[in-house]
Amino acid sequence: MHTDSVQWILEVNKSDIAYIVGLFEAYDDFAVVRTLDPERGHIELMISPDYVDEVGKLVERLADEIPLRVLKQ
Repeated sequence: MHTDSVQWILEVNKSDIAYIVGLFEAYDDFAVVRTLDPERGHIELMISPDYVDEVGKLVERLADEIPLRVLKQ
């Protein structure tokens, strides 16, 4: 367990992983995306504690655009 970040696990289409990585790279310091299981589309967001609310809003908007399911928050 990391003490300096908050971890969320999402399930997305594997074809959307690169898009999500690019999106979070554009928002410096919000979160880092790590692919846990590319075949199942499982990714981890390692979120800066100061940006948990902003990441939540971003994930909600992203879910309007692409299939996405939060597995662990």
